[in-house]
Amino acid sequence: MLSVISLTALAQQPDWYEDNSRAFNYPVKQYFIGFSEGHKRSNESIEDAISRMKDAARVEAVSTIRVQVQNTTNINGISRTLESMEGTFYQSIEEFSSRSRIFVEMEIPGLQVDAWRNPATGEIAAFAYVKKTTLIRQLEKKITIGLTKIETLMDQIDQLVANGQKIQARKFAEETVPQFIEIDETQKLLAAVDENADEESLQLQETRTLQHRLTGLVAQLKNGIRIYLSSHAFLFNSSYPELASQIKGCLSDLGCEFVTNLDKADWDITVLSKPYPLKQVSENSFFCRLNTTLKITKRATGQRVYEARVYNDAGMDVKGGSPASYDDAAADAYKNLTPIICSIIKEQILK
Repeated sequence: MLSVISLTALAQQPDWYEDNSRAFNYPVKQYFIGFSEGHKRSNESIEDAISRMKDAARVEAVSTIRVQVQNTTNINGISRTLESMEGTFYQSIEEFSSRSRIFVEMEIPGLQVDAWRNPATGEIAAFAYVKKTTLIRQLEKKITIGLTKIETLMDQIDQLVANGQKIQARKFAEETVPQFIEIDETQKLLAAVDENADEESLQLQETRTLQHRLTGLVAQLKNGIRIYLSSHAFLFNSSYPELASQIKGCLSDLGCEFVTNLDKADWDITVLSKPYPLKQVSENSFFCRLNTTLKITKRATGQRVYEARVYNDAGMDVKGGSPASYDDAAADAYKNLTPIICSIIKEQILK
């Protein structure tokens, strides 16, 4: 919250209490103001009553500013430019962001709220005010800080993409989108309160540049992670292509795209697995374990982030069993292997 709110009542009658004094000391051409007065309710404390009056004064001041913003919209050429930029940008990222546009409560930088309790009558008065020149400077500063923050975030997104960390990059991009809403609201407010506002003071070119940059990142991230999966799994008497399908299904919650061209992949994943039989303990009991190796390579850097034999929680080769045959026992083992492999893959990709 950027408003400055005094928390104690003033000891002497302030210069804003009387109508004439308020008009003289805080002329509406130079200030946005809000005034409220009333008595303490029977069921509230003095502190709560003062807080209620302050809130009412602040609402009145903010409402005055909001009216000016609404009156400026579609009249000022700058405002029309802002509306056009907003529409174009949000249309370009609409399908990407899971966040819906929400109303941003108007915050007024530098808004001060004072209160005074009349010792003779017990009446409480509150006054909210901000000098227009002060507000303009604060808004310009807020835009600069906001754009700098967005630029820093997009530098981080670029680095994540370069490192092959698309899931993290997408998350950062989605978090960046709402920050443009705040920039947009601040620019509209500045255009409304500053009759001399122009593209330079509103930093429209900088905003466009960052919007276009994010739009490009959005297009790059829409398809999610691209995985090239090479699975070489076998039963005792044949291959077992079902393992690849099982892994793909298990990774579906990541929004992965499985590609057939290694050059287009973000991750190169290889699974090598063969079963070996365990000694039969009875005629209708077949058991086996899987000798499985998993390799995961980050294509962006060429780094082999994982290469190891895959074991179960007990630190042993994954086991399967069947009353029918060793092949059926191996198929059962692969069902047990799939979630273990997927867990390792997700851990490496989400790092």
